[in-house]
Amino acid sequence: MSFKKIWWKNLVFIGLFLLLVLFISWIFLPSYNLAPVDVVIPRGADSSEIAKILFEQGVIKNKLLFVFLSKVLNWEQDLKAGGYEFLASNMIEVLRKLREGRIKTYQITIPEGLPRWEAAEILDEKGIVKKDNFLALVDNPQVFKEDFSFFPLHRSLEGYLYPDTYYFTKEEDTQKVVRKFLSRFQEVALPIYEEGKLKNSFSLQKVIILASIVEKETHISSEKPIVAAVFYNRLRKGYRLEADPTVKYALGNFHKRLTRDELKTPSPYNTYLHYGLPPGPICSPGRDSIYAAVHPADVDYLYFVAKGDGSHKFSRTYEEHKQAVYKYQKEKTNDSLTSGS
Repeated sequence: MSFKKIWWKNLVFIGLFLLLVLFISWIFLPSYNLAPVDVVIPRGADSSEIAKILFEQGVIKNKLLFVFLSKVLNWEQDLKAGGYEFLASNMIEVLRKLREGRIKTYQITIPEGLPRWEAAEILDEKGIVKKDNFLALVDNPQVFKEDFSFFPLHRSLEGYLYPDTYYFTKEEDTQKVVRKFLSRFQEVALPIYEEGKLKNSFSLQKVIILASIVEKETHISSEKPIVAAVFYNRLRKGYRLEADPTVKYALGNFHKRLTRDELKTPSPYNTYLHYGLPPGPICSPGRDSIYAAVHPADVDYLYFVAKGDGSHKFSRTYEEHKQAVYKYQKEKTNDSLTSGS
């Protein structure tokens, strides 16, 4: 055999060997990502579309090989949609994670006292659900009537989206997200109501409405039973509640101070204009506010005013209240009869 033929034979051998090494490296060696890569695989994506997404995100090194392996291993139909996190994963690990559906969960905290539209904004910003889809479902409680019977079916789920820390996946099913809120409400809020309803003639709906107002009036837990008592006392005496947060809810904005003209906003939620409770909750209250609405303090206060440090001054008579308003809010344009918030 001539030297030239031997040289070519060795060259071919070396080339095939290098290709084999490259092939193996693509399959079994990690992508060397130094930071976690979050990838969302959309529903209905086939192996080619998934390979394209993973390649563009730097998770895999070769699209065709990914598709080839998914077919050879007969995993192509088992690759699941969802949000994943990859860190220096080889192609087999990537395929296995997709096949097993090891979807990344995200910790989302919904603070106490948010109206439904602000909760929807958080979920949208985090990529969990679309805001419009969430609100459309929240405003259609009939969807959940067979599983949950504690909320008024003719109104929205405002007030029943229990504030807590949840774990969701990216682009999660919207109904599933809402059910998590309602299930948590059922676990936490219902026992509080059931335990105290013998002492309180209010229905669950009225308790949650009142608790939602208490939630927006004070963030101090020790004040919540006193604030609840003020509103109970005013209701018993036939006074209007005159709670600023109800007007802010009607305006769709809790982040501004009210003007005197805005206190005249025509809305069934405006407790400056209408007697009794508003037609529904104005936010989703937390445990302390719900407990306070079920167990109001035994006090005879009828008024309170913000002191400027987060706490409130409570008064029994209108004259006392006027003095408190002058002392604590003389520089403010709005001297609310009850809250001054």
